[in-house]
Amino acid sequence: MRTKFSVILTLFLAFVVQLTFAQEKTVSGVISDNNGMPLPGVNILVKGTSSGTQSDFDGNYSIEVNKGAVLSFSYIGFSTKELVVGEESTINVQLEEDAAQLDEVVVTALGISRAKKSLGYSVQEVDGSAITETRTSNALGALSGQVAGVQITNPSGSLGGSTRILVRGVGSITQGNKPLIVVDGTPLDNSNYNSENTQSGGGGRDYGDTGFDINPDDIESMSVLKGGAAAALYGSRANNGVIIITTKSAKNGKAEIVVNSGLSFESINVVPQVQKQYGGGAGNVNTIEQSTFQQQNINGTTYNLVNYATDESWGPKYDPNTLVLGWDAFDPEFAEDYLNPRPWVAPDNDAESFFDTGVSRNNSISFSKSFEDTKVRLSLANVYTTGIVPNTNLEKTSISINASSKLSERLNVEGTFNYIVTNAFNRPETGYGDNSLMQKFFQWGQTSLDYERLKNYMLADGTQRTWNRTAWDNPTPRYSDNPYWIINKNTSHDKRNRYFGNVKFKYDLTDELYAMGAIYSDSYNYSISERVAIGSQAQSKYEERNRTFQEVNYEARLHYDTSFLEDKISFNSFIGANRRNVTYSLIGGETQGGLAVDGIYNLTNSNESPRIFDFDSEERINSVYGSASIGYNRFAFLEFTGRNDWSSTLPSNNNSYFYPAVTGSLVLSELVKTDWLSFAKVRGSWASVGNDTAPYDLANTYGSRVPFNGGIRFTQPDENKNPDLKPETKNTWEVGLEAALLNNRLRFDITYYDEITKDLITPIQIDPSTGYTATVANAGKMSNKGLELLISGTPIETKDFSWDITWNFAKNENELLELKEGVETLELARFPFKGVTLNAVVGESYGIIRGTDFIYDENGNKVVGADGRYLSTNEVQNLGSVLPDYNMGIRNKFRYKNIDFGFLIDVQKGGVYRSLTNMWGHYSGILESTAANGIRETGTVLDAVTGTVTYNEDGTYTVSDTSKNTTVISAQRFGQDHYYGPDAMNVFDASYIKLREVTLGYSLPEKWTGPLSDIRLSLFGRNLFVWGLDNDNFDPEVASTGSGNIQGSEGGSLPSTRNYGFNVQLKF
Repeated sequence: MRTKFSVILTLFLAFVVQLTFAQEKTVSGVISDNNGMPLPGVNILVKGTSSGTQSDFDGNYSIEVNKGAVLSFSYIGFSTKELVVGEESTINVQLEEDAAQLDEVVVTALGISRAKKSLGYSVQEVDGSAITETRTSNALGALSGQVAGVQITNPSGSLGGSTRILVRGVGSITQGNKPLIVVDGTPLDNSNYNSENTQSGGGGRDYGDTGFDINPDDIESMSVLKGGAAAALYGSRANNGVIIITTKSAKNGKAEIVVNSGLSFESINVVPQVQKQYGGGAGNVNTIEQSTFQQQNINGTTYNLVNYATDESWGPKYDPNTLVLGWDAFDPEFAEDYLNPRPWVAPDNDAESFFDTGVSRNNSISFSKSFEDTKVRLSLANVYTTGIVPNTNLEKTSISINASSKLSERLNVEGTFNYIVTNAFNRPETGYGDNSLMQKFFQWGQTSLDYERLKNYMLADGTQRTWNRTAWDNPTPRYSDNPYWIINKNTSHDKRNRYFGNVKFKYDLTDELYAMGAIYSDSYNYSISERVAIGSQAQSKYEERNRTFQEVNYEARLHYDTSFLEDKISFNSFIGANRRNVTYSLIGGETQGGLAVDGIYNLTNSNESPRIFDFDSEERINSVYGSASIGYNRFAFLEFTGRNDWSSTLPSNNNSYFYPAVTGSLVLSELVKTDWLSFAKVRGSWASVGNDTAPYDLANTYGSRVPFNGGIRFTQPDENKNPDLKPETKNTWEVGLEAALLNNRLRFDITYYDEITKDLITPIQIDPSTGYTATVANAGKMSNKGLELLISGTPIETKDFSWDITWNFAKNENELLELKEGVETLELARFPFKGVTLNAVVGESYGIIRGTDFIYDENGNKVVGADGRYLSTNEVQNLGSVLPDYNMGIRNKFRYKNIDFGFLIDVQKGGVYRSLTNMWGHYSGILESTAANGIRETGTVLDAVTGTVTYNEDGTYTVSDTSKNTTVISAQRFGQDHYYGPDAMNVFDASYIKLREVTLGYSLPEKWTGPLSDIRLSLFGRNLFVWGLDNDNFDPEVASTGSGNIQGSEGGSLPSTRNYGFNVQLKF
């Protein structure tokens, strides 16, 4: 596939080089309104290109253009006019006022286009060009920093990794919090199959979200529906908002071919910094004196040796005059290094050198053609990426068809079809796991290792060659595998084949009444396999999983739209019904007791009977819904909507739930006519929406066990299911103000919302004497209140230069109001080591990290004991919420003639995360701070006070008799107390400021493009710089591995990365 794209691109470029350019001419004139008054600032564009200009203050314009080109004249509040350039050099234009032009149209629920002025809720639309400017292959992740009230956590370093999306905060404790993704009316599954252990930082591979399959180059626009009133018509799945994606279709006019070809690079950005003064060794925590080398007599000669059996870096200080046998000096088959000592110096190639520069080739081609009654668009795209970890790659190929046809005067049909293959090899493992590279590099290990020497990872007999030898004469790994063994022998492979699309019919019964029917389908097959080779530190194994998913929606609607009283009253309504069928299956297995034969990876090559597992589920929701809206004189609008769902996952007596919503808006600018006020509207809405549960949460079922003596055995589940579950219910209201001033040069949108979710579906611990340890109940209430601001403007706009700026801000206050009576804390996840947990705590924001804290005196000073070490609280404390205080984005776009430059700054303030790498990296003496300021020679005195601590029965304490701390402790004691001391030592603020995007583009003048309508060259960068980190070793955005509810645990995350590259776009 990649070869075909290269051939196509080469042919196109060769064609361009041989073009003979057409003759250009200058066309000028005056643009005026109906009354002959000149119009300043009219946009004049050569259709099909990015070449254009604007009229001056007196309505005059001048432009270089080819004969036969089409000039498009557009101005807010006026109908767009298109004229073909002939022999004349002067073309005067009179534009007609168009009231409909003043009504910005956005896509709302069920794909219905509505005038934005009539909406009583917040909708923000993002143009497709803003998604594709940086040529990212992750369409949803590209929304970062662009939509107020939408928090997006992007993957980094991990191929096609998880993207977490929250719209207006967290609304459910244990159920999903992702928004619904809809593409051309088709609800799209966006599941994440990372294990809970992986998400908690305990080790595993990040397989990303299935929403990654969307092709950014096919996107025309994205509309984000945030509130309950906006999304109520979608039912329970829209409880967390909706992202509606409209894909590109053929436009009226001639055929068009668009070719994009780009190359981008990915390099590590934020990575833990290691100390470069001391090498490997166990050290002595009780003394400041430095470690010494082991002495070993080999063949009559005494050598200095490092204890390679330990995986810490508290060893001797580097000294080029000291000769030491390296870990690779004990294998006779490597004669050059055998018993050959080397100077004891810091390595030229440390852990950072292990990472590659990732390369991504992004190519796409589309063809669109509009016939008399039919429109067709075809596209083909391919992305091939090699990751920052060697021997990893991902390829995504997508094909899409979008067609519509007018079969008769009254009957229209349209449809889309998308086929995507996502194929990834060896996604790297993250977290605290046996195959986690970050664990080997920055949590445990020896900083004296030269990673270039580790590339010879295998001996002649096929066994592993690693630095972490059990003894100098025993090459068996004690703790750590060679990282090159890991990436070449312990690999994974996953492949997803996906089909989604729809067919829609519309029949006009009368001029005011029409019926429509549609079938929407989304299905995929997803296979994953993982290997661990014999000879690895972990037990060898082979595992495979195969998932099949399908969702089909059948829908029918009847619409009635009319107006009366000389069009002063508008009335729009519809009723509809939907049936949603979902099926899911999982089948897989894994070897037990290790592999029987090396190098053979299937389930039959198991020392013991392999574990086989399967699961099947079905779900159905039947729905009816309707809407009625009325408008008066383009000034006042009122809308009522309602939907009722019947869910198969809830008990029959509780399976029906109704979603009512009412919205209204007043267009104030229709009352007050002033030159400076272009538009003003106040709006408000109220809605009640629900959220059901997963299949099979109602009745207890037995699980199977390994047969005994030929007999079948079953197990009783630990959780007692609840047959009386009810849906979660969210009641929400919002108010807002929109305005445009100074001929739309300044625009703003402000929204305040208040949401209460009750009957939260929550796991509850129960008395084990019942035979169960937990149950599920409707027990909880949660609040989200927030403010969203969107301000945009055009400070400068002239014929050749313009500056556009957009600022968005969102602050959400989340609070868990109640749980089951008598329960104040619900544990959501347990992070690796020391009992640090993620919790829902009554009276606090969702996602509280709990662990031991420092002891503080009344002045806020940390308290140490008589030994100079930090004291910890006896009881676990709330150490902060993973949710941020606010998010903000600032986008600037500059244009000078055919050159454009833009950048996006993304800001997050607040939130916390816990870092396991910080804990073990200090414990093992790897991180830079363990050798900073000469503390290994002098020790350190912690900035704290000593005092007498009295602990009270309620868990509180008092501190008395304080004095300044003067006790010296060793650097190793300071480092290892990151494990033994307060958990708060490893909890950090998650704030950041990121240069999220930078773009520079140039559209060639028309005189250089020949028969092509446009040639555009662009440079781009993404995540280039980050500032304001609490801990410079870690990027808070990649602290978690997964898009679900478990967040805030950095267990060994890959480094964050920056991307940069270029793209060529050709239009025919």
